[in-house]
Formats: sequence, C-alpha cells, structure tokens
Amino acid sequence: MRLGTPEKNRSGLVRETFRHAAIYSGASVLGRLISFFMLPFYAHILRDIGYGIMGMIDTGLIFLSSLFAYSSQLTVLRIYHDEPDVGRKPLAATTGTALVAGVMLPLILAAAACSRPLSSVMLGSPDYWHLLCLALASFWVDAIGQTAQTILVIQRRSVIYSLIGLMRLILGISLNIVLVVVLRWDLVGIFLSGLIVAVVTASVSVALLIRICGHGFDAAIARRLLAFQLPLIPGNMAQVISRQIERVLVRFQLSLSSLGVLEMAYKFPVLLNLLVVGPFMRSWSTQRLEMADEPGSPERIGRVFTYFLYLCLLGGLLLAVNIRPVLQLLTPPEFWGASRIARIDTLQVIVHGVGLHLSFGLPYAKRTGTMARLAMATSALKVGLSYVMISVWGLYGAAWAGLVTATVHAGWGYILARPHYRVVLEGRKLALIVGWAIVLFLIINGISTEAIAARGAPLMSRIQDALVGLQETWLGQWKDGKVLRILSERGDLALDLVVRTLLVGLYLAIMPLVHVETQRKLMRRLARPGRRP
Repeated sequence: MRLGTPEKNRSGLVRETFRHAAIYSGASVLGRLISFFMLPFYAHILRDIGYGIMGMIDTGLIFLSSLFAYSSQLTVLRIYHDEPDVGRKPLAATTGTALVAGVMLPLILAAAACSRPLSSVMLGSPDYWHLLCLALASFWVDAIGQTAQTILVIQRRSVIYSLIGLMRLILGISLNIVLVVVLRWDLVGIFLSGLIVAVVTASVSVALLIRICGHGFDAAIARRLLAFQLPLIPGNMAQVISRQIERVLVRFQLSLSSLGVLEMAYKFPVLLNLLVVGPFMRSWSTQRLEMADEPGSPERIGRVFTYFLYLCLLGGLLLAVNIRPVLQLLTPPEFWGASRIARIDTLQVIVHGVGLHLSFGLPYAKRTGTMARLAMATSALKVGLSYVMISVWGLYGAAWAGLVTATVHAGWGYILARPHYRVVLEGRKLALIVGWAIVLFLIINGISTEAIAARGAPLMSRIQDALVGLQETWLGQWKDGKVLRILSERGDLALDLVVRTLLVGLYLAIMPLVHVETQRKLMRRLARPGRRP
C-alpha cells in the first residue's frame, strides 16, 4: 500500500497511531484509576510483607516467561508480515499460540512439582507453595491468551482488544473485592482471582482467534517461528535477569519487607508503561513495519518518535510530582519512602520506551542475534551495578542501577540499529520537550505541601465536609472508619495532589511547537481577519 500526498498521509499516520493507542489504553486508564482507589485497602491488608511475597513470585514467573512467552507477540507479528502467501498468514497466529501452549506446559508442570522447595528458597517458608501453584497456572493460561490476541493487534481491532481488557478489569476488581476485602482471603484471594481472570480472558481470546483465523497448525511456519524466537531466548533471559536481579538482591541482601517497599515503588512507573508505552507500541510496531520501505518513512518514523517522547514526558512528569502525596495519602507509613525510588524508575520506563523506537533497525533487519548479544551485555552490567549499588545505597541503589542500564541499552541499541535503518530525529524539538519537562519538574517539586495548604484553606474545609458525609456509607463503616480518618487527617495532601496535577498542565504550552498540525491550525486562526498576530 502506497501513501498519498506526504503531508496528508503524515497527519493521517499520526492520527491513526494515536487513535489505536488511545483505544488500547482505555481499559488500562480505568483499571489504574480503580487500582488507586483500592490501593489503601490492599496496602493496609497485605502490608509490606505481602507485597514482598507477591514481588518474589512475580520475579519467578517473569523468568519463566523469558524462555518463550516473553516475546511471542513480536515473533508472531514478524512472521505474519513476512509470509508472502496471504492465505497462509493466519496460520502464523494459530501456530504461534499452539507453540506457546505446548512449550510452556512442561515447564509449568515441573515448577509446580517443585513448589515446596521453591517456596522455601524464594520466600523463606514452604507454606506458600499453594500460592506458587496458583500463580503458575495463571501464567500459563495468560501466556496463551496474550499470544492469541496478537491477531487483534495485527488487524488493528483495538476496540475488541480493549473490550477484552475491560472485561478482565471488571472481573478482576470484582473478585478482588469479594475475595480479599470481604472474605479476607488475603494473598490466596489475590492469586485465585488472577487465575479465574486468566481462564476467562484466554478463553475469549482463543475463541476470537479461531473465529478469525481458524484452528490450523503449520509445521513449516512453526519452524520459522522457532527460528526467529530461539535466538531471542538468551537475550530475553539476560534482560529478565537484569530487570529482576534487584528484587532478588533486595530480598536476600536487605529483607522481604524491603522488597515490599520496592514493589510499592514499582506500582507507579508501570502506569506509564501500561497507559503510554505499551499501547503506543502495540499500535505502532505493526504500522512502522508495513510502511518502513516507503519513501519518506525515516522522517515520518522520527516524527512519530517526537510525539511519543512528548507524551511519555507528560505522563512521567505527572507521576513524578504526585507520587509522594499519593503514597502519604493512601498507604501506611512504611511505604512512604518508595516515592524517590518510583521517580527514578519512572525515568527508566521512559528511557526504555526511547530504546524501543531508536533500535527499530534491529527487528526490521531481523538481527535477533545482535539483539540477544546486546541484551546479554547490558544485563551483565545491570547485575554488577545492582550488587554494588544496593550494597552501598540500599533500595535507591536498585533504582539507579536500572536507570543506568536502560540508558546504556537504549544508546547502544541506537548505534547498532543505525546501519540497518536510519531514523531521522528532530533534534531541536526533542531538546525542547526534554528541557521544558526538567524545568517544570524543578519548579513544581520545589513547592511545599504546607504552602499549598495555606493558600487552599477554604477548599480543604469543603473536603472535610465531604468526608463527613461519607461516614454513613460502607466506606465509613469499614474497619471502624479508619480509612476516612486517614483521609481526613491528610486533607492537605489531597489538595496538594490536585494543585500539582493542574500545574503539570503547563507542559501542554509547548504543544504548538511540537505538533505540526497544531502549528498550522494556530497560524490559520491568527491569520483570520480581525485577529492580531
């Protein structure tokens, strides 16, 4: 498919990418809003030890995913677009899903058989073996469902994809409220809820895959999928080890409760990945492969990267200035120190997203071996840095080691990718959006909570009145009104959160200087009769 006029197609390309990205992130936005509402419940029920247990189990599952499921969507996506026979393209999706199910099942069964000793090593007690088994079952089912959903990404059925996410969200939140908050099953409720949600959503995803593509399996395509996937496994494992090593080191060098604090810190930066980086790349990854060889594409890909970075920095700025008041407002005091860690990790997520764009030449040229070697080299760096920095600076060392490694990986990946595909970057615009984000952060972060509370005393009085009105509701009765008392005592933090969020809106002031279409609309309005320039 050829593009029409460059200007028309440039704006259409951006609009389509952002439209699909916005739809993909819709359910995630709602989900995170609900998660923040549930945060005080989970934090007060599970405490830091509970978060530490969840973090160690997640670390083990992520390691398993590196063996095949970690990049299954990328593999199916690449082989689908490479298949010259249009009639055989759907077989890439069905065959890939079957491979994930078949390859991962023996690993899951082996891990479940060793759940007691694994629980002793990871969590310090064999009594958590049942949590490991629930988590392993959820992981396997979820990997199948995620791979099956690749066909929705390929065909840009973003609405259906997001509806599945919305269904997952509603079911998950409902089950968590019943099992964790009402029945007080605590960690068992968390993991049982995850398994039920995985089974339901995977069933829907596989049913859609069969309806769209049929249920065929092709041995030749399976070999091509494996040929693309297998060289990625060493790199995937290295990346997983590098990303999870700080959790393991914190668990054994510090304590399980310290790991719980780290897990709380990591719950904030993941917002940026779920709401911006993930949805954007889900929409853009297939689109840039389709148009990469067309005239003018290096410039268009560079322009989309500018918009992506602008959006990432806007979201990152919103998180960075609000993490501290949110933690103080919603969680027990043992979690408050997570704010500085979360800020550093937010920057790491942004740098990781930058690397996904700048290293485009490697997946474009199918340089999976180079990608694996890059991942292994930076992973070795991460392991060494984490060990040293955690020993010296504790939890902050874990965050800084991750940021340094992500920066090296992004820069090195860009250098290696340039010979294969040279993306044309908009240097001046990139410098503008990065510089303005730094300036705004320094200004907003320099304003104290006390100064905001002093000027917003009338509004704080209204907040107190609203909390009094909630005392007769179920929220006021839960745990003898402890949640409402905490919110009442921390009303200044609620006001602080609102004010800082509004100040972040100043970042939108540079939008006309970044987005070409916004510039033109503004100039046309200023050029109308009766308007002054």
